[in-house]
Amino acid sequence: MDEKKLMPKKRFQEHKHDSEWSYLNWEDTVDISINMVDPRNDEFSDLPHIGPGNIKSFTGLLLNNINTVKEDNLISGKFHFNIGDIIYGKINPQLGKYTYALYEGLASADTYILNSKNGLEQRFLFVLLQTKHFFNYSVSVSKRSGMPKINRDELNEYIFFAPTKQEQQKIGQFFKVLDDRIANQERKIAKVKSLKDAYLTEMFPQEGENIPKRRFKGFQDEWKEIDLGSVGSTFTGLSGKTKKDFGHGSAEFVTYVNVFNNTVSDIYNTEKVIYDKKETELKYGDILFTTSSETPDEVGMSSVWLNDRPNVYLNSFCFGFRSNIKIDYYFVGYLLRANEFRRKIEVLAQGISRYNISKNKVMEIKINLPNIEEQQRIGNFFKTLDNQIQTEEKKLDKLQKMKEAYLEEMFV
Repeated sequence: MDEKKLMPKKRFQEHKHDSEWSYLNWEDTVDISINMVDPRNDEFSDLPHIGPGNIKSFTGLLLNNINTVKEDNLISGKFHFNIGDIIYGKINPQLGKYTYALYEGLASADTYILNSKNGLEQRFLFVLLQTKHFFNYSVSVSKRSGMPKINRDELNEYIFFAPTKQEQQKIGQFFKVLDDRIANQERKIAKVKSLKDAYLTEMFPQEGENIPKRRFKGFQDEWKEIDLGSVGSTFTGLSGKTKKDFGHGSAEFVTYVNVFNNTVSDIYNTEKVIYDKKETELKYGDILFTTSSETPDEVGMSSVWLNDRPNVYLNSFCFGFRSNIKIDYYFVGYLLRANEFRRKIEVLAQGISRYNISKNKVMEIKINLPNIEEQQRIGNFFKTLDNQIQTEEKKLDKLQKMKEAYLEEMFV
C-alpha cells in the first residue's frame, strides 16, 4: 500500500513528522466481553439497566437516559459494564451505535462491551468506531451475512490503522473535547425546548378556563371562547392528480412533512407540480392541518403559511383553514400546537393501523382568543424562543460537521 495512505491528512504539530501508522488486528487489541450476569443477583440488582435503544452515537450515556426495565425483562442475562467501557450495538436498528459509559450498569444481550488492550488507547478505540472505515466494514459484513447484525468473529477479523500510543492519546482527548462541546450544545437546545413546552402549557387557558396561568403584565381581560370554524372556512389540498403531474411544472405544493414539522411552514420546502387553476392557492396566514398519522398523538398537526407568492398549493393529505377575522398568525400557530388544543385533536383521531381526523370535527373544537395586542405579545414571545432554538441548532450542526471533517482527515 502506498505510504501516503498510512498517514492522515491532518496531524498534531508534535506528531507531524512521526512514522506512518501501523496495521493492527482487532482480535489482538480489543476485548469483547462474553461474560453475562444474572440481573437478579443481589450484586447487580440495583444497577441501572440499558438496552440498545439507550445507545446514542457520538455521546456518552447520560443519567437521565436510563430506562426502568420491566421485571420480565430481567430474567435474561445482561452484560455488566463499568465506567469507561464502550457499549456497542450489534443488532439492527442499533447496529453500529456506541457509547462511552459514564456509570456502572447492565446492558442487554443485543450489545457488546468493548475494551482496548495491548497498547491500544480506549478513547482512540471509541473514536475509531465513528470513522467511515469502520462503518463501511460493519455495514458490508452485515449485508454479506444477510443478517442485520455483526458477530464476534466478524469483528475480530477487522484490520485498522493506528499511530503511536502518544498520538492515540492526543486524538482521543481531542475528540473528547469536541464531544463534550456537542453534548453541551445538545443540552442547551433541550433546555430551551423544555422551557418552550412549559410555556405552551402555562400561557394558554386549560380546559374550562378563560385566562391562562401565566401572562404578560397589563393584560387582565378574559379570553373569548369560540368554535374554530366560526371564524373562517376550510379548503382541500391537491386532488385528481397522478404521478406524472408531480416533480415538474410551474406550480408548487407544500409537503406533508413541512406541515407536520413546522409551527410556521418553511416557505422554501415545497415541491413542483403542474399548474392547475382549479386548485386553491395558498394565501398569507392560511392554517394547514395534516389529516392522518400512524399514531393518534401525531394526527392533526398544524402549520401557518406566511407567504403570498402565487401558484402554491397544499398537498392532498392535508386541509387548509382561512380565517375571516383579524388574528396574529404566530399566536394562532402556537395556540394550535399548545398542549390543550393537541389533547382535543387526539380525541378526534379515529383508526387502527392509521389514524385520521375529520376537518368538520376539527372546526367544532373550541379555542380561546385574547385581544389582538395580547395575541401579538404571545406570538412574538414564542417566535423569539423558536429563533433561539434555531440559532442553537445551527451551532450544533456546525460542530457536528466539524467533527465529521476531522474524522475524515485525522484517520487513515
